[in-house]
Amino acid sequence: MLRDRIFSATILLLIFLASYLSKNPTYFLLFSFAASCILFYELAKILKLKSLSLAIYWILSFAPVIFFYAAVSLDTFFFDDSALNLKIFLINFSIFISLISLVFWLTLAPIDIMHKKISSNVRFRIFYGYFLIAPMVIVTSVVFTQNKTLLLVPFVIIWVSDIGAYFVGKKFGKNKLAKNISPGKTIEGALGGFICSIILALFLAYCYKLDLSVMILFALLITGLSIFGDIYESFLKRQAKVKDSGSIIPGHGGLLDRLDSFCPTIPISYLIYIFMYNPSPSMLAI
Repeated sequence: MLRDRIFSATILLLIFLASYLSKNPTYFLLFSFAASCILFYELAKILKLKSLSLAIYWILSFAPVIFFYAAVSLDTFFFDDSALNLKIFLINFSIFISLISLVFWLTLAPIDIMHKKISSNVRFRIFYGYFLIAPMVIVTSVVFTQNKTLLLVPFVIIWVSDIGAYFVGKKFGKNKLAKNISPGKTIEGALGGFICSIILALFLAYCYKLDLSVMILFALLITGLSIFGDIYESFLKRQAKVKDSGSIIPGHGGLLDRLDSFCPTIPISYLIYIFMYNPSPSMLAI
């Protein structure tokens, strides 16, 4: 099992790095677009949407993603400074959909876990692709096209904290973090994830002369959000009585099982960055 997890994680990392390091941004955008299709599909299966509800779900989920990719497909978005107005519009668009994500994760998701009435209602479930996945995909892509270095910080923190939580939980985990939702998660594992993210924050602050307190707070926030995203997806799977979102990744399950931590983390951390530094498109651009 561990061998399969390591092998699958290595393949995914290599695919990510190949698209990320390519000088042509099209490869990364195609990679993220393909990932979004799989994520939407897996989420729809968990939500058990059918017929008209499923059609509406796909329209609502894909509309902002298609709109975004249609806009960034313009070569001027990447190379021509005359496209500044388009850049401003797309950044504002990413901020708007991130705010929607923020409202969902800080209000609707906790209420749903407590009362189990939101995700069980088909009138709300049709919006879940728009709430959970579209903001993450769009923010990932817009940050990549403007300054892809910024994208690595939350990605690496999530990966490191997830690895730390897994191994610490396996070795020392005894007390359940969310027994009725995700029995495999332990308080000890979560603490291991937080500790690993803090160590990484210390390393980044030292190497790149960053504000230490800001980096630690940022690492703690990202780790906390990633754990909550993982728990909420586990909640949805438990409601649907399924173990994994899919079987596309040996040893891990579905792609959503691997990226559920990113769903709240990427858009919310993006909003915090915007709030703290209020960057203009020229500040975001490389």
